[in-house]
Amino acid sequence: MNTHTPDELHPIGFIGLGRMGTAMAQNLLRHSIAMRVYNRTAAKAEPLVAAGAAHAKTPEDAVAAGGVVLTMLADDAAVEAAAFGRAGFGPRLGKGGVHISMSTIAPATAQRLSDLHASHGSVYLAAPVFGRPDAAAAAKLWICLSGDPAAKQRARPLLNLLGQAVLDFGDSPTAAHVVKLCGNFMIAAAIEAMAEAFTLLEKAGVNKAAAASFLCEQLFASPIYRNYGRLIADVHHNEVLFELILGLKDMRLVRQTADTMHTPMPLASLAFDRLQSAAAKGRGGLDWTGLALGARDDAGLPS
Repeated sequence: MNTHTPDELHPIGFIGLGRMGTAMAQNLLRHSIAMRVYNRTAAKAEPLVAAGAAHAKTPEDAVAAGGVVLTMLADDAAVEAAAFGRAGFGPRLGKGGVHISMSTIAPATAQRLSDLHASHGSVYLAAPVFGRPDAAAAAKLWICLSGDPAAKQRARPLLNLLGQAVLDFGDSPTAAHVVKLCGNFMIAAAIEAMAEAFTLLEKAGVNKAAAASFLCEQLFASPIYRNYGRLIADVHHNEVLFELILGLKDMRLVRQTADTMHTPMPLASLAFDRLQSAAAKGRGGLDWTGLALGARDDAGLPS
């Protein structure tokens, strides 16, 4: 395979091969990007290796000194462990290296990672994404970006292959993560609003499908209402594209971040409680639209 990388010097590293990460890495391979991939469960790397990627045995093995590494991992602990845990890539990345962090993590974690990278001469770049695995596979992600200007310029050729838009939120290594958390909070609030409205429609005997179609495709026409509204109206939460338990993690991060800034967010607390209740009822493995089942429970409807 005739591979290349926008840096022209090193293969890039890609760490984290869940649903999202695998789809993103496959897109880069389709553009003949030279890549070393790592995942804690090594078997998840096999399809990418078959498509031309090199397999790294540790996070450290995935990176080249002064190179670029992308991480798409489940939570803060996983990102920190990959970067600066045992066999972490941070020290090897070293002077001139760039860590493009695409996970949903706390701004405080991002700042801590940025400081650690700076101590090794490398740069932390925040690049969390909006979009589910189908959007990742179609290279239609919305990518929020913030951090060092030179690192952003270096990262853009890669990011442009992964998304429909790259949105720049300035030079802070935390800003894009705050935007991502706010966006996920707004999605959770929209799910709760639709859940309550559709529950009332059902109990009132209104044609729920017709009403939901009007409300989500006309009055509140947006990707969030269109895509999630259908699932909520149909009480269909088993097609798991974003696990409910991960949504709970994100709402916990929203509340923690708001608390550090003395910012009341009562709707975020409601969404957190709904997700916490769903997890306690054994629904953590559902899609996070399963948050909507709480409104049905309260109204005595079957779930």
